[in-house]
Amino acid sequence: MLAVASEHGPAAANVIERSFLDGLEPDARHSAEASIDLDAAVNACPACGERIDGLPSRCPSCGLRIA
Repeated sequence: MLAVASEHGPAAANVIERSFLDGLEPDARHSAEASIDLDAAVNACPACGERIDGLPSRCPSCGLRIA
């Protein structure tokens, strides 16, 4: 647990997230930072990078739950 003053909460969260991301391998970091545009016709799976047409509930390649 980390206790900080409420006005320092956002800065503390940024430091924690940056520390987490800096500890990841490049592929894992890419996946952790990936997002899916729910309005896009085509996306890439954040786990395996496979092209996803539309918005299925799971990636057809690796099975990652998407929506």
